[in-house]
Amino acid sequence: MIHVLDELSVQPGHLGDVRDLVRRTYEPVATSHGMALVNTWIDPAVELLEQPTDLLLLWEVGDTAAFWATRAAAARDPAVVGFWEEVAPMLSGRRRRIMVDPDDSSVLR
Repeated sequence: MIHVLDELSVQPGHLGDVRDLVRRTYEPVATSHGMALVNTWIDPAVELLEQPTDLLLLWEVGDTAAFWATRAAAARDPAVVGFWEEVAPMLSGRRRRIMVDPDDSSVLR
């Protein structure tokens, strides 16, 4: 199992809008490409009004082949590109981490 952690640094006042865009636009498309949203958090544990609040999205992808298939499909999907273009003005940054259990022998090293 591969885990993908999207860290979106959301500008003050836009957390609700970004969460709505994720739910309405990005999650259905990501799901159609083989990703499953496992959990969502904010950091810190309250929405900040004077500095960005991090929205953390944890996704699962079955294995290495599924990860690369998902990545290739998303790169060609206008809905994915459109989501990132629409959400970009509400973010001060973003980061994606690709993580695996170090004992998982089903993923390539």
